[in-house]
Amino acid sequence: MRRDYWQGLCNIWVTERWQETSTTMKVNRAANPEANKHTSGSVSFANYQSRLEKELKQPPTFQEVFDKTHKKKGTDRSVH
Repeated sequence: MRRDYWQGLCNIWVTERWQETSTTMKVNRAANPEANKHTSGSVSFANYQSRLEKELKQPPTFQEVFDKTHKKKGTDRSVH
């Protein structure tokens, strides 16, 4: 990352507003840790696409891969 980009981010992260938002988000994540798990783990989007293609016997749509990686298994609920 370019040094000027990094310094810009650091300048944002030290602001009071950012710190307050960060604290709020930490509290929210701690209150409901189950809701913050991503279903794909360390498996890449491309790997899921390849697996779905084998499973479906045709190339999956973007939406099918997205749903597989962003929805709770067995439901229609978003992970995020």
